[in-house]
Amino acid sequence: MKGRFLSGYRPGKPGLEKVLGSLESEIMEVVWQKDCEVCVRDVLDALIVHRDLAYTTVMTIMGRLADKKLLVKHKVGNAFFFKPTLSREEFTGQMVGGMIDDLLTDFSDAALSHFVRRVEEKDRTVLEKLERALAKAKERSDDDTA
Repeated sequence: MKGRFLSGYRPGKPGLEKVLGSLESEIMEVVWQKDCEVCVRDVLDALIVHRDLAYTTVMTIMGRLADKKLLVKHKVGNAFFFKPTLSREEFTGQMVGGMIDDLLTDFSDAALSHFVRRVEEKDRTVLEKLERALAKAKERSDDDTA
């Protein structure tokens, strides 16, 4: 799973667009919001309100999302139905986990130093929780080596 969603990582983009295209992100948001199996028409109807799109465009992108294993599709009659393979939370967790794993693999000291500085700037209580978690991890490690 490491790096699964990072091949097209774009750091300057907002939210899911860091790893998905703009339309891919919008489609996934619609699918997650619907919280049930959807057809291309369901997604198009949700998006057409604020964006001019063709049915075939949405169908093509949803097919690509299925190829990327973010959606599962099956055919009923002439229509394809799709459902997400991961919840939004699972997807973002795997995406963030992959990014952090990649950074720690290649730049562990710099990544950890930056992480601590950022947490310290934003929220001192998060840093205190991190310190407690590290202390517990150290205790477990000490117990394992004893």
